[in-house]
Amino acid sequence: MTRLPGRRARRRVLAAVAAVALAAVTALAGALMPVGGGGRAGAAGGAGVADPALRAVVTGRAAGRAPALSRVLAGALAVRPAAVRAASAAPAGSAGSAASAVGVPAAPPGWSTVFADGFNGPAGSAPSSSWRYVAGPAVVFGNGEVETLTGSTRTAYLDGHGDLDITAREHDGRWTSARIQTVSPDVGAPPGGKLEVVASIEQPGPADGLGYWPAFWMLGPGPWPEHGEIDILEDVNALSEHSGTLHCGIRDGGPCRETFGMVSGLLPCPGCQTTYHTYAVIIDRADAADESVTWYLDGRPFYRVTEDQVGAGPWRAAVDHDFWIILDLAIGGAYPDGACGCTTPSAGTTPAATMRVAYVAAYRTG
Repeated sequence: MTRLPGRRARRRVLAAVAAVALAAVTALAGALMPVGGGGRAGAAGGAGVADPALRAVVTGRAAGRAPALSRVLAGALAVRPAAVRAASAAPAGSAGSAASAVGVPAAPPGWSTVFADGFNGPAGSAPSSSWRYVAGPAVVFGNGEVETLTGSTRTAYLDGHGDLDITAREHDGRWTSARIQTVSPDVGAPPGGKLEVVASIEQPGPADGLGYWPAFWMLGPGPWPEHGEIDILEDVNALSEHSGTLHCGIRDGGPCRETFGMVSGLLPCPGCQTTYHTYAVIIDRADAADESVTWYLDGRPFYRVTEDQVGAGPWRAAVDHDFWIILDLAIGGAYPDGACGCTTPSAGTTPAATMRVAYVAAYRTG
């Protein structure tokens, strides 16, 4: 995809402006961080699939996609000027990263880089060998998605300017899109340490986004949801929102209230469809008696789940191991349907919108 000269520079400026505006929403979310939200999704697919790689295809973004309808109406509340300034001044490479579309940040002091991809390569080429395509009809995931995953550079490709582009296309009412995941599930928080997984992403911005469902997430190598799923970014219907979720325990009910999951609910994300923002999660195992997972938007925490909330056994099974990292752009399904109270996509849904990813990185301590 050809870009005009100077686009990145303009986006960096826009991202900084958006970060300041976003602080008015996210500062309150950090102070009043929700704990264990709710939602609703369809039945998960993939039961009984033994091979981990195949199971990732079948359960993948399984039905733990919760169409939670809660909103944070924080725009009318006052935010301290210091908090606003901090939103654009946080150091790159940590959970405090400001939105960026250029390069992979170096690991902050005390951390080491365990995974990094800045998506450099010729325009139209496939991402690096760190990733593999998932191909086939998305109906196998059991959560209502309607797209077919092409497993090719038709829908997931490098743009030649340091981005991965994932584009949802439509022809005669049939949608195609893409999902890629890391080849191995090899990023995790060590005992006594922490793991941060972060990406700089511009969400798709179609004129009519009903049914769009971009996601950046992590999946554990074992039965779902017992072995965990951490949704770092999900948005539906292109309404400039975002959410985070932890899935664990058993398929119906249990400590993570499946198939809802422990979900933040959809929160405002101003500018997230027009500029790059960082979406991150930190798994904190530094204190074995107080483990947690915390979600961040542009370096500001907006949601947290602790081991105490779900119990030691389910927590260890879901969190204390390595994960795959996954990027995808779904069309239709339980989450967008639930959020709008309708069936998605519609005849008016705009095709060919793109989710752009500037980098994905993982950092670790301990």
